[in-house]
Amino acid sequence: MKNPDSFRRIVAGIALLAWPLLEFLAFLTAPPGRSHAPAVFRESATTVQVSALLYLWAALALIPVTFALAHLLRRRAPRTSNVGAVLGLIGCGHALTLFTTDFYDLALAQMLPDAQAEAVTARAGELWGFLYGMLLPAFLAHVGLFTLLIALAAVRVAPWWVPVTAFAGTLVPFLAVDQAPAVQATGALFHLAAYGWIALRVLRMPDAEWSGEVSGQVTTPLPARA
Repeated sequence: MKNPDSFRRIVAGIALLAWPLLEFLAFLTAPPGRSHAPAVFRESATTVQVSALLYLWAALALIPVTFALAHLLRRRAPRTSNVGAVLGLIGCGHALTLFTTDFYDLALAQMLPDAQAEAVTARAGELWGFLYGMLLPAFLAHVGLFTLLIALAAVRVAPWWVPVTAFAGTLVPFLAVDQAPAVQATGALFHLAAYGWIALRVLRMPDAEWSGEVSGQVTTPLPARA
């Protein structure tokens, strides 16, 4: 706590590991099916709340992740670092609001007949403020993260398999939307491999390298074996 550089570096490393782990657990505990069917939500009331909280914490962890990736780029690609950080943080902020909706859908399922609960949920999804002000902007988190990851690979701070693996991890839940939660959760394992590689590098990094006091350390090209 007395050394701000060390504290921020450790927080960054922990966040890089925590977000894919929280994402994995969130998918694993999520109720089956792509829609918020009232009957499913009632039968899985506890896991719905656990999953929603895990998604919320995962989105929260993405904030220090975004700052960490931008920090690693600040010397070699400052403009890309800033653009990626802005897009990522806007997306993360909106994503945090989305995962509160599961609690409202659960309350509707418990208090109203199924048809009415489904009608209210459908109507909420059609509101322009929700669709254009909350849902779609949340996808900027992906845009920001991939901007930063690709830039890290371009300046050779990370190998190219890192953004490729992270992209695969993002695609899996969309491609497996009709599959069991355990199948969707495998996408987070790709994220764990990609972000975990960066996390280990950050956690092993000397404080002087992280702070930029050692010239060229943060942006030194990777050895060939990496």
